[in-house]
Amino acid sequence: MKTNINQELFKRYNPEKKLEIIENLTQEELLATTPATITRVVKEAGEGRKSSPNKYLRIRLSLRKGNNWNSMFDGVGIHKKKLYVSLYVQMDSTDTENNEYYSKFFARGERYRGTCQESDRYGNPNYHYFYYNDDDKADCIKSILLEYVNRKYLDQQNAQADGKL
Repeated sequence: MKTNINQELFKRYNPEKKLEIIENLTQEELLATTPATITRVVKEAGEGRKSSPNKYLRIRLSLRKGNNWNSMFDGVGIHKKKLYVSLYVQMDSTDTENNEYYSKFFARGERYRGTCQESDRYGNPNYHYFYYNDDDKADCIKSILLEYVNRKYLDQQNAQADGKL
C-alpha cells in the first residue's frame, strides 16, 4: 500500500509512529512530497523571528544527508514567500554555502547540477560542480521530515520530561 506522506505526517499519531512511517517510505513516496507540505513543515518547526514570515529549518548534523561526494544538504527555508534549500559545498581550499530554489532542486526526473565559483590566486575563475540524483534527493526529503518530527514533538516531550515546560 502506497503511503501519502502529505497526509500521514499531519495526522494525530504519536511521534514514534510518525518516525516509523517516515523510515519505511520508499524513494517514490518520498519524492511525492509536495512543496506545500515542506512549507508547512518549515512554518511549524523552523526558526526565525516570531512576527516574520521568513523561517529556516536547519537539519542537525546527525540527520544531514548529501551526495556522498562534496556537498551536504544543510536545510530548507522560506524567504519572501519562496521556498529554498541550502547546501554546504566543500571545494579544494574553501567551503561555501549555496542556496537554490526548492522547485529547481527537487525537479522530478532530473539530476540537479549545481555550480560554485572560486578564484585562483591570479583571479581566474574555477568552477566546481556537484550533483544530486533522485536517491540523494529522497534522502534529503527524509532528513527534512525526520528533523520536523524531532524538533516539533520529541524535543517538546524531552522538555516536559525534564520539567522545563
